[in-house]
Amino acid sequence: MDELAEKGLAGLSIGAIAARSGVHPTSIYRRWHTVEHLGVDAALAAAAMHVEIPDTGSLRGDLSVFLGQLEAHVRSPLGRALLAISGVSDAAAEARKVFWRERVGLAKVMFERAAARAEIAEGTDPVSALEFAIAPIYLRAVMLRQPADDREISRQTDWVMRAFAVPTQSPEHTTATSSTRPHS
Repeated sequence: MDELAEKGLAGLSIGAIAARSGVHPTSIYRRWHTVEHLGVDAALAAAAMHVEIPDTGSLRGDLSVFLGQLEAHVRSPLGRALLAISGVSDAAAEARKVFWRERVGLAKVMFERAAARAEIAEGTDPVSALEFAIAPIYLRAVMLRQPADDREISRQTDWVMRAFAVPTQSPEHTTATSSTRPHS
């Protein structure tokens, strides 16, 4: 991981990694057939370590922690390497799919717990909600190349909470409905 963080994918070599780790290059080639596969695995392992799935007792708390960690990770050298690898080659496509399937599978629990606590609307799809929550982090990192500060993370958390909130009836709707009912 250090090699990837220091040199990025373009500077990554099996020989340098082997020398740094004290193993023969063929040992590395047996496990990872290309430098891209090795880079993807290293970056994905780092993502799993640095972006934990919190359980604070509320969706708002979970999202604040999770989105803050995600933002910090995508700005780190390893996070930037992961983003660079993500669009590089078809050889890494399967590793990316496995990573996202696993990470989304773990992270969607934040929305599942929120549904069980009646914090979000019934029928909310946890995967879609998670994608909605993390998309702005990646948009800012990849396309806009702008960091999200604590204020931005807080705003983003507010948007997610509003987007998936339990619908409430307005007092006008409740009064209008009750006044039109036939009386017994």
